[in-house]
Amino acid sequence: MQVAMMLYEGFRLLEVTGPMDVFHEANRLSGARLYEPHLVGPSPGPVVCSNGVAVGTTESLLDVHTPFDIVVVPGSAAVGSGPEQCALVDWLRDAGSRVQRLASVSNGAFLIARAGLADHRALTTHWCDAQRLATEFPLVHVIGHQSYLKDGNLYSSRGVSDGIRVALALVREDLGEAFARSVTKSLSRQRSWPKSS
Repeated sequence: MQVAMMLYEGFRLLEVTGPMDVFHEANRLSGARLYEPHLVGPSPGPVVCSNGVAVGTTESLLDVHTPFDIVVVPGSAAVGSGPEQCALVDWLRDAGSRVQRLASVSNGAFLIARAGLADHRALTTHWCDAQRLATEFPLVHVIGHQSYLKDGNLYSSRGVSDGIRVALALVREDLGEAFARSVTKSLSRQRSWPKSS
């Protein structure tokens, strides 16, 4: 599976690394490269996320030739109409209708809605953005109280932990409930905090 994690200026890093950890762990546990990650930015070179970290892209929107199976769109502290976001929306409008599965994390839902890919479909986002999403995109059926949703090949989630749940749901569809449960258990062990002394 070719997986595109979409990067743009101000994206939230955890909303990319959470799903990526799920796909990486699925690869590790299976002993195969089932999910091939791509970090796709608006142009070649690093993209600065919301906390100031610069993340290097593996591909840019200008030179993407890979037919992606899964595209994940993270949110940002302020999803606006900056040039990088406009370029991503234009790319999504074209490529998003052909991708097998499309997912948003938190207010990454706005970018999918702007691309017209959620018209007459159900979409969730962070609770504090739900009303704005519904107002700006009246053709989208916004459901703000769900942690994550699936409507056909469109997946959406409220925030970081729910973005991980969406990635697990994708793995579950591909590899079954038992395997997805093993990914969850393995990630839970890795993320456990040391006991204070």
